[in-house]
Amino acid sequence: MAEDDLWAVGAGGGEAHRLTANPGTESHPRFTPDGRVIAFVGRDEGKLDVFVMPIEGGTARRLTYFGSNTTQVVGWVPDGQAVVVATDHGQPFEGWGHLWEVPVDGSAPRQLPWGPARSISFQPRGPGVVIGRNSFDPARWKRYRGGRAGSLLIDRKGDGEFTVLVRLAGNMADPMWIGRRIYFLSDHEGVGNIYSVTPGGTGLTRHTTHRDFYARFASTDGRRVIYHCGADLWLFDPVAGTTKRLAVTLPSSRPQRQRRFHSPGRFLETVELHPSGHSLALTVRGGAYTMALWEGAPTRHGPVSSVRQRLTSWLADGERLVSVSDEDGEEALTIRRADGGNLLRRQATKVIKGDFGRIRSVDPAPAGPPRVAVTNHRHELIMVDLTTAKSDRVYRSAYSWIAGTSWSPDGRWLAFAAATNRTTTNLFLLDTTSGAIDQIGRPDFEDFSPSFDVEGKYLAFLSVRSFDPVPDLHFHDYGFPRPVMAMLVPLRADAP
Repeated sequence: MAEDDLWAVGAGGGEAHRLTANPGTESHPRFTPDGRVIAFVGRDEGKLDVFVMPIEGGTARRLTYFGSNTTQVVGWVPDGQAVVVATDHGQPFEGWGHLWEVPVDGSAPRQLPWGPARSISFQPRGPGVVIGRNSFDPARWKRYRGGRAGSLLIDRKGDGEFTVLVRLAGNMADPMWIGRRIYFLSDHEGVGNIYSVTPGGTGLTRHTTHRDFYARFASTDGRRVIYHCGADLWLFDPVAGTTKRLAVTLPSSRPQRQRRFHSPGRFLETVELHPSGHSLALTVRGGAYTMALWEGAPTRHGPVSSVRQRLTSWLADGERLVSVSDEDGEEALTIRRADGGNLLRRQATKVIKGDFGRIRSVDPAPAGPPRVAVTNHRHELIMVDLTTAKSDRVYRSAYSWIAGTSWSPDGRWLAFAAATNRTTTNLFLLDTTSGAIDQIGRPDFEDFSPSFDVEGKYLAFLSVRSFDPVPDLHFHDYGFPRPVMAMLVPLRADAP
């Protein structure tokens, strides 16, 4: 599978050729025992379902209508007349996969009576069968050791009585019964590799030595094992005991790596108006931009595509931008000029690091010393001095996130909303000169989203007050409508 389609290549590597070019995603291909037909999972008609097609290519034929998002082809019955599929179709819980036998002649699928399972392998020319429970791709749950770790069960006589094949402190997946041994993936030694045991569960042997990447998605033709590791395909020969990487050439135009032009509306994250009202600062698809309101092209600021920027805002001088950026590894505040500078060189950037947590909002002061009010996932309000790079935690709610901040026009007062208990949120007013914090209003309501007027005389906010007359505007919390009111608090010019 590559580029969401199926490809075929010789067992020695070389140039691959594309088998599908469908609009959906194709995955989990499995050959019939005679190698003439491929079964796979496709999303071309909505949900994941099973299709079959000849190895030479051609139109795929749909076999199932499970309508499940957790479906994968795990093999074929030995005579090649039915596909074995793992799916949660008909189960009460998503992801609780069971095995189904799906005949290729189009007759009704049959659920196999072995309980939850995600993989299967049949004994060559014998009655035995081995299945995997919870055997997801171990690379997606590295070194998990809990109760949902993948395990292998074996029915040696074919009578429906299963026992644990081998107990290892790790995730096991993709059992393959080849000759007199059962091969499988396991990460009990730290990294996913191929191991094998006898059908009696003895003689544990490690066959590959990958240390950087997990061995993944192993399957067999009954003689050899093909698997994926890193970005490569690897072939393991159990008889010779050798492993080699296959050199595969993919003759593709690489459409996913070409430039694409998107309408920015879908990806617009934040918009901030310039202090003078003539320009915008925007965050779009993880990048910081500025643009005039009426003419000119947008200007991008900061590294392109290699970092993620968030919450871009103007500083009070209208000449600089502040963003949350991970360009130095961890998220920090970055300050850079908004005039674009020389686009052929990286703009000079000031980075302010600190114990900010996951930043949820950045609110620059409109006047006074250069500083920003930052809120985070820890319910904290942090004041950051952009000149000295010093940060101070000025408030923390024990109950929920800070629900909005707003500066007075002179930059002295900061209004913010914070939860005062499990059910109420109130407004607070911080005097940045003295550090005093005053609570506004009674602790009986949910007051949030404060906003100063342009003269600093009034503070507007939203409030939920269940006993007030119900207006036309509602929001629903747990299914119960409650009124949202727009409120106004008059303030003195020098104090709350």
